[in-house]
Amino acid sequence: MDLKISLDSTQVTKKLNQVAKDIKNFKEPFKKAGDDLLKMYGVDNFQKQGGAIGDSWKGLSPATLKMRAARSGYYKKNPIQTNKKLVWTGKLKKGFEKVVSRTKLIIKNDVNYFKYHQLGSGGKPPQRKMLAVTSKTITVLMKRINAYAIKIIKK
Repeated sequence: MDLKISLDSTQVTKKLNQVAKDIKNFKEPFKKAGDDLLKMYGVDNFQKQGGAIGDSWKGLSPATLKMRAARSGYYKKNPIQTNKKLVWTGKLKKGFEKVVSRTKLIIKNDVNYFKYHQLGSGGKPPQRKMLAVTSKTITVLMKRINAYAIKIIKK
C-alpha cells in the first residue's frame, strides 16, 4: 500500500512569496510592542523604581532630600509626586517615546537630563537605569512579532 501526497507548487510558491513580501514590513508589530515597552519603561519602571528592568535605583542623596524639603533649586517647581525617585515634575517619566519604521523600533527619551541618570556621571547623579534590554523586553517583542507572523501566514 502506498501513500501518495501531492500539492500544487504554484499555490505554495504564491503563498510563500506573499508571506515574504509582507514579512518585510514590521511596522504593525513594532507599533504594538512599542506601546507595551513605553508602558514598561515610562510607567512600570517608575512605579517600581527601576525594579521593572531588574536594576533598583539608588536612594536620593541627603542634599537632594534637603532641596526637595526646602523647595529650592529645581525643586521650586510644584511636584506631581514627592515620594518617588526621579519623579518630581513628571517630565522624565513622560519623556519616553517610540519611533517606528518598517524594520526598526526605537524607544528613546529626549529629556536633557535623561542621559545623566541612564548612564551615570561619576556619582552625581548616580546611575539609575530607565531603559534596558531584558528578557521581558525580548518576550514583548517576540510575542508581537510571532502574532504578526501567524496573521500573515493565515491570510
